[in-house]
Amino acid sequence: MSDSQLPVDSDNQPFVSVKAILAGHLFLPYLEVFQDSIHLPATSGSRVPDFCFLINHPAHGQALFDLGLRKHAKGYPPAMKGTLHDFKAECDEDVVDMLHKDGIEPEQINQVIYSHLHFDHVGDPTPFTAAEIVLGADAQTLLADSYPTNQDSYIQALPANRKVTYLDFSVSASHKYKIVSPIGTFDRAIDFYDDGSLYFVDSPGHSPGHIAALARVAPNNFVFLAGDTCHNRECYVPGTRLISEENYADLEVARETVTRLVRMNKEVHNVVTILAHEAEREQDMPQFPADLKEWVVEEIQKRKAKTGSVEA
Repeated sequence: MSDSQLPVDSDNQPFVSVKAILAGHLFLPYLEVFQDSIHLPATSGSRVPDFCFLINHPAHGQALFDLGLRKHAKGYPPAMKGTLHDFKAECDEDVVDMLHKDGIEPEQINQVIYSHLHFDHVGDPTPFTAAEIVLGADAQTLLADSYPTNQDSYIQALPANRKVTYLDFSVSASHKYKIVSPIGTFDRAIDFYDDGSLYFVDSPGHSPGHIAALARVAPNNFVFLAGDTCHNRECYVPGTRLISEENYADLEVARETVTRLVRMNKEVHNVVTILAHEAEREQDMPQFPADLKEWVVEEIQKRKAKTGSVEA
C-alpha cells in the first residue's frame, strides 16, 4: 500500500462495530485549544462533549475505548479539585449507566483501552472487573508516581489485581502484537486482534502514551477515534489553527501528530475521524446505542463524491 492508504480488507475480513457513548461534558478554555487564543482569559471557551466508544468484535467480544468522566465528577484524586472546578466537569450518567440502557453489564467488557490517562478519559474502571486494561507504554511513567501513593498526583492508580497491557510501538520491542508501519499517514500501529479489524495507532504528544484507535467497520471503511490528538475540528479541518502550547506534554511532537491527522483527512478518503471532544459530533453523529457503521459509510461516500475518489 502507498503511504497514504489504509490496509485493504483480507479474505473473510472480520469487522468491528463501534458505538459512541456520551460520557459527560466539560468546559474547554480556548487558550488550551488554539495557539491564536493563548492570551484569552480562561473564562473564554466552550462546553464540549466527552466521548468514549464501545467496540464489539465478533470473536473477541466487547471493549471500551476510554471511559469518559466519573459520575458527578466524584472520586478523583484530591489534587484534581481545582481542575474539576475550572473545567466544569459534569456527568449525570457515566459509561456504566449508559451501558445498562442497552442491557450490558460492566463484567461483559473484556478490555478497557485508554487513549491516555487524563481525568476526562479514565472514568471509573473499578466496575469492569473482568477487563484487561490496555495503555500506551509511555503511560507507565505517570502511573509510577500516582495517587494514593503520591497524594499530590493528578493520576489515579489502576485497580489492583488487574491484567494490564502496555502497547509498545518501538521497533526494538519484543512484540506480542503485529506492528503495521506505516498506516495511512501515521508511522505505526498495532494490529490488536491480528486480523485487521482494530488498530491502535501511536499518536504521541498530548500526554505520555497517547494512542488513537482505527476501527474497520465495513468493507474498506474505517473510523478513526483520535482521542485528544487535538481538541477542536478546526485543528484538523482544514487544519489552519495550531494547537495550543498550554495543553500538550511535548508540543513539537504533538504538532507533528496533528499534521499527520490533517494529512489523513485530506489524503485518505475511506476514514472518518472523531475527536474525543469534537463538539460537532454531538449533533451530526448517531449516539449510543446506535451503531456507527451506516453513518460512517454514508460520510465516506459523501467525501468520495466531493473529491471524485472511487477508491481510497
